[in-house]
Amino acid sequence: MQTWARFVWNGDSLLPGPFALDDVRLSTRPLHIEFRRNGKGGLPLDALRILIPSWDKVQFDPDGFSHREVMDLLLLGAERVCIDIWASDKEIELGHAITERVLLRERLPTELNALYLTDELFPRLKELSHLGPGGVLLVGRKKGDVGFVHDRLPSDILASFDWWLAPDEGNEVSLKNRGSVAGWILDGSRLVGGSK
Repeated sequence: MQTWARFVWNGDSLLPGPFALDDVRLSTRPLHIEFRRNGKGGLPLDALRILIPSWDKVQFDPDGFSHREVMDLLLLGAERVCIDIWASDKEIELGHAITERVLLRERLPTELNALYLTDELFPRLKELSHLGPGGVLLVGRKKGDVGFVHDRLPSDILASFDWWLAPDEGNEVSLKNRGSVAGWILDGSRLVGGSK
């Protein structure tokens, strides 16, 4: 099981922290960097071209729906790149056709409830289990939601993917079935050692 330090891109720094992009402590742990742009605006590819080689390992959640963004980030040296589970099937298939290093990402809604799981999320995950990408990242927005969802996944869906979990708590949470977890995406500031 892997543990990656979770950060959000903030122009010239990473949050929480803030950590300067060239802070040497960022090279000591695998990094998971999120962009929060609601699928709009470009990625800072010129800056990333310089920074990625200075970090140990890095995976990205570009908050995107396009296989092109996945490709751009992988060509720059990312270990893995996320694509939204609500992207079109075509975009997900194209991303997966290029590489196995695509993670499907579900940012859980703030008003999470059982109906969302049974009527929207579980049917979508069942569809995606036939498209190819083998990993899913669940991103929490409030305490307890990642554990709530993971513990309610039907066994066929649970077995169809490697699960990456990013709980809002910033640390590992208790689960009924930890064996399905490939990785934890946890509070970067805590893992890397706090900001200067």
